Amino acid sequence: MNARVTEKIMSYKKFLSVNAFALTLLMSGSALATTFEEYVQRLGAHPQVMSILAESDASMAQAQGMRGLPDPVIMIGVDNVPISDPSFDRFLPTSKVIGFSQDIPNPAVREAASARLEQISKKQNLIAAYTKERLRFMLVVKLAKFKSVQTQTKLMKRQLGFYQELEETFQGQIESGRSLYQRFSEVDVERAEAERKLNDLDARLVSIKAGFIRLIDVVPDIDVPDITNTPWDHDSNVLYPVLIAAQDIDIAKKGVGIADAAFLPNFGISGVYKQREDGANGSFEGDDWFSIQAKVTFPLWASNNQKPKLRAAKDLERSAVFAYEDLRGRWVAQMIGLQSRRDAAAKNVKVLQDKDYAMKSKIAAAQRNYEAGTEDFDRILLAKIDRLNIQVKFAKMKAMYLSMAAEFNSNIVADLQEEAPQEETQE
Repeated sequence: MNARVTEKIMSYKKFLSVNAFALTLLMSGSALATTFEEYVQRLGAHPQVMSILAESDASMAQAQGMRGLPDPVIMIGVDNVPISDPSFDRFLPTSKVIGFSQDIPNPAVREAASARLEQISKKQNLIAAYTKERLRFMLVVKLAKFKSVQTQTKLMKRQLGFYQELEETFQGQIESGRSLYQRFSEVDVERAEAERKLNDLDARLVSIKAGFIRLIDVVPDIDVPDITNTPWDHDSNVLYPVLIAAQDIDIAKKGVGIADAAFLPNFGISGVYKQREDGANGSFEGDDWFSIQAKVTFPLWASNNQKPKLRAAKDLERSAVFAYEDLRGRWVAQMIGLQSRRDAAAKNVKVLQDKDYAMKSKIAAAQRNYEAGTEDFDRILLAKIDRLNIQVKFAKMKAMYLSMAAEFNSNIVADLQEEAPQEETQE
């Protein structure tokens, strides 16, 4: 299952690499997209995602380089040249030398180290995919808050208008002799609080717009997307954080492979060619020499070298397993809690919808009573203000629900979850 995830992520990364330049151009300037999915596509070229993908490419390149051999050594020189009279025809061992040596580090270690780096690259690809999903979640949150704040601002402005009408109504009643000074003062305080909230909403709107610039380089002019709740049956193996932690176990296993392979030998070869000249006056016959050597290491000190390193690698693997188990349990609990809060928010949205409908009916009844002369006009205004308060709460709760739903979905590898039942059937 985990292999299938990493394969999908690799395909995703290649797609991004091909289209990164075009996506970067789209993000430049103030170009506005027309759909939510276009903005999501831009997030694939977000600096956070591209930085992780660059690290993945670097790890893969290091993996390739790890399999290579070190550079050979070429040497050129002379041997046994007399100091008193430097020449090549007076002393039998004197010669001109050319040679080479090539170290061949343990092939098994190199292969194991390369495999570990490839595993790190897979983990980084998975992190990049998760980062994109989290950025998508952040975009949904900002769109939901943006829409909510805009709606609240309109409602608060309407509410201020009703407070103005209410004050004028109370003023007329006071002038007609009714004692409403205390209620008039209370309304004035409520109006001041509404103005304060309106100022806070203006500040929040500016902050949200700044967040859009940070995320997608523009303030979008699109609707909040519909969020479909991703089904989840408490399976930890479809959660991004758990899958990433599982990669740490695989990386640690590759580390054990490196330590285990270190017991095998390193190799090397070297060769020397010596060119000699005949001695002066035929004193000796010159003849060329050559020598070639092969070397291999022997783990003589393994008890103080390789064995402790192997124990350490196995301990790191055990540590990764324990960390994985802890994180898996923590994330299952966290997702269950988030799922519960999301569902509660959805119910609260429905409750507020029902309350708004009930208040609408109440206002209509009060309007009829007012027209019949049995209800004061201020009662209608107060009911309208109360309804606007309910609508403000509804706007906040809907944004909260969309944010929670998007956050919940962002932690799940949806494609993997869809394939899970098919795998069980095939088995």
